Amino acid sequence: MRRLAILGLGILLLGATVATVASAQSTKPRIAVLEFKNKADNQWWYHGGAAAMQDVFVTELVKSGKFRVIDREQLAALMQEKNLSLAGDIDPATAIKAGKLLGCQYFLTGAVTEYGMEGADVNTPGFRGLPSVSVGKKKFTAAANARIIDTTTGEIVWADEARGEEGSAKVRVGGFGGGVDDQRMFDKVMKPIIQQLVASIKNADI
Repeated sequence: MRRLAILGLGILLLGATVATVASAQSTKPRIAVLEFKNKADNQWWYHGGAAAMQDVFVTELVKSGKFRVIDREQLAALMQEKNLSLAGDIDPATAIKAGKLLGCQYFLTGAVTEYGMEGADVNTPGFRGLPSVSVGKKKFTAAANARIIDTTTGEIVWADEARGEEGSAKVRVGGFGGGVDDQRMFDKVMKPIIQQLVASIKNADI
């Protein structure tokens, strides 16, 4: 009998815990991450950059624990079903209408304002037995701004911007040598920018 009582109490406690977690989840506001606009002069954005940025934002927002986040593919399906096209800059009236149709309280949107490489090479030819020297430096810079729109009012309730840089260098003497020429700049520069923006969102009073 005592074992049955303990088992029953355990089941009741488990049920209460599940109900509490479910209640907490249901009270979190629902947010959708829209496709960011490209305001940087480059070709990267046309080869999966926008989708990658959406995915990372979704992941980081889920990890923040502050929202219920609509998956990017689910959002695309919902927009197709509702015949909506949303990206980048949206006006308050459109945000309110779309928010009602999609059932979300907030939209996260914004733009990439910089994403590219700049560099310089200095070459010294060999002279009187001295070897040639070549020095190349590159700096990759990315920047983005983001904002959250309340779909019940059309008001921007949070906005911030972030930027990051990554440098590399190559030195060759007499045709020999080397250095780092890393092309994985999304992970090295853009992903930390997104994490910085999500940290700002987490600390905001939304």
